Amino acid sequence: MTVVSIGALLVFLCSCMQGPADPGSTFHKGLQRDAWRTLSAYDAALLAHREKTRTDVPPAYWDPGIQQLQPVKVYTHRGNLVVVQSMNEGAEQGKYIDLPVAPFHPVSAWFSHRHAVDGFVFRPARGTGVFNYMRTTPVPYPPYK
Repeated sequence: MTVVSIGALLVFLCSCMQGPADPGSTFHKGLQRDAWRTLSAYDAALLAHREKTRTDVPPAYWDPGIQQLQPVKVYTHRGNLVVVQSMNEGAEQGKYIDLPVAPFHPVSAWFSHRHAVDGFVFRPARGTGVFNYMRTTPVPYPPYK
């Protein structure tokens, strides 16, 4: 009886889940789709050994939707795509595109930096899963003498 109940529960839960392949989800629209295409193309190049390291995503793999943002550079952070639009004295700003399949999902913080993660502070932007962000690089302190 317990095995049947657990099996029925698993079937129910699996039938309720929607993945990125669901054509009715917002994942297939806008910058999330463009970010997914960009990462898919780059991952395919890594698997085919056309690229050697997983650092910045080269412009050759940017989807046209990402190119329209006029990025300075593009890289990944915890499974999501970061589109840097400006860099100035150790701080960068741009779009942070949250992918539903990533293990990390940002939280926006309008009034403080208390939700900062790895130097990122997120603000809501237009589009599902898209955040404006600012990231500061910590300045190393001089050694104590």
